[in-house]
Amino acid sequence: MIRFFPVLIGLLISSCIKGEEPETNTIPALHSEFQKELNVFQKKSSVKGIAVAIFDSEEIIWEHVQGKSTYGFPVNDSTMFSLQSVSKNITALSVMIALEEGLLDLDTPISKYLSEFKVNSCFEENPESKITLRILLSHTAGFPHEAPVGNNYDYSFPSIEKHLESIGESWLKFPVGTKYSYSNLGFDLAAQIVEKVSGIPYDIFLKTRVFNLLGMNNSTVNDQVFVNTKNKTEGIDTWVKSNHYPIPLIGSGAAYSTLSDMVKYVQFHMNLGKIDGKRLINQNSLHEMYSVEMNNYGLGTYVDSLLGTYYLNHNGGGFGYGCSMVWIPKYNIGCVVLANKYADCFSLAISIIEKYIGAVKMNIKNDSLVANEFNPFAQAKVPVNQNAIYQCTVDSVYKNDWSQYTGSYEVMLGGMDFKWYAKLAFALGKKPVVINVSRIDDSLFLSGSFGESKLFEYQEGLFFTLGGASLDLRSYQPTFANLKLSKFK
Repeated sequence: MIRFFPVLIGLLISSCIKGEEPETNTIPALHSEFQKELNVFQKKSSVKGIAVAIFDSEEIIWEHVQGKSTYGFPVNDSTMFSLQSVSKNITALSVMIALEEGLLDLDTPISKYLSEFKVNSCFEENPESKITLRILLSHTAGFPHEAPVGNNYDYSFPSIEKHLESIGESWLKFPVGTKYSYSNLGFDLAAQIVEKVSGIPYDIFLKTRVFNLLGMNNSTVNDQVFVNTKNKTEGIDTWVKSNHYPIPLIGSGAAYSTLSDMVKYVQFHMNLGKIDGKRLINQNSLHEMYSVEMNNYGLGTYVDSLLGTYYLNHNGGGFGYGCSMVWIPKYNIGCVVLANKYADCFSLAISIIEKYIGAVKMNIKNDSLVANEFNPFAQAKVPVNQNAIYQCTVDSVYKNDWSQYTGSYEVMLGGMDFKWYAKLAFALGKKPVVINVSRIDDSLFLSGSFGESKLFEYQEGLFFTLGGASLDLRSYQPTFANLKLSKFK
């Protein structure tokens, strides 16, 4: 992180006195520092194209775009990037809009909306009857991170319907509502519920209820809209060619947007649901999103502390993209970073915000609900027991047959057009994502790309780690946490 040069600090001290406006020579110097930091970040992260803006609730303070799209043209503020997991915040907003329209309820079991949905659990019967939209949007349902069909390890695009259907094959990692575990699956189900209760496709719901109303004319979750747009960039992956790979994660990672549109989106939040003075959603609904449920996470919104107050945030990364949006209500300041390569965009956004607040005395926004009275941590729940080992972890009666399971497995990577050096590495025996299963005395252990853990057998050939991830070796197609495996040793 670049720090201010001493001469710049001297220039800025006078602007930090309460009630004074920053000196006219402060802002250009500060913008110069932003540019230097952006240049260092881009070089260090090997990002080809990047778009950054810092702004208040009404206007842009500093904006810069540089580098190129994967299609060879210069990036600008209307270039479309994938938002990846920032999509989760948009999905949570869509749920709150549907809530205000009387179409759903946050605390009603999702079985009311998705009557055919079932999911596996060794902790309780019919867990879907306990899962609510609030639980889905706060990552406390117990889902693994990825779905069996359509995930970050398999770019071979299935239909969204097949992706959603496969979620029911999952085994929950813990009893519903007792812990926090970040997952894509809950948000994909939430988008499906919004579509079902509204009676219109999810992409049309977002277009008519969110994007059009906010003037986000270059934002979508419709893959074909992105494909038909000329001003766009694909993501850049170290091992994979930068082709277009459709993203099946409809509610958790399928949104595309631009710097210009995302500034409008965050400003909408900063204005507590108003756009051009017109209220589009009740501020209490947004406060529901911002209220921490567990582990610094609300409903599609990450919440943490900085500079004596709280900030609101979501980050995204995958399919060769990286992005972050952050805003601090008390100081009425926000930042968006979009990149066409995965990088720590959050750190860049926070650094720019800290520099600005430290250099220019901020006028605290005159909104008591934002600055003083609203406490996002007030209702935060404590996990029942974050380190609990539940009934999935039992002593096995099948130990004599364990020799068939020991060995090394690789995670199967599908649909990816690998670069030549990746193909060469694979031909020479390199396995990118590996799981090893070994027996020591009377226990089985897992090691490799996903860490280490003792394994516990729940059913013959079905094991769980201490963290609740399933290793299913019962059929010809073994899986770990829903990811397909191939045994090679």
